[in-house]
Amino acid sequence: MSESLSSHSAEGYDLEVVRSVWSLAQIIPGNDPEVWRKDEFGAWIHRTDYRNRHSDFGWEIADYGYSRRSMGLASLRPMQWQNYLDFMVAARNQAVVTADGLRNARRLL
Repeated sequence: MSESLSSHSAEGYDLEVVRSVWSLAQIIPGNDPEVWRKDEFGAWIHRTDYRNRHSDFGWEIADYGYSRRSMGLASLRPMQWQNYLDFMVAARNQAVVTADGLRNARRLL
């Protein structure tokens, strides 16, 4: 297991883990992939808005292995912060945040 993964704390993950997880987000042609990408639900995320819940484009690192023993980087995904909260806290089967042109909007599933 990478030592950087074990340093997850209230402040977030190590910079190297954040970079690796960012690289898993969807690249959208015509947009700088170092700045703009989309999460798995199609919501825009902005690279520098990691852990910024005051931004429509803020994002968090979702750990799909949270209920099992740590699966390392393979279990981590970049997720727009509202989708992250739905994933981690709510049922996640009611609505998701996804792109609506150049902005994000909540859509019923």
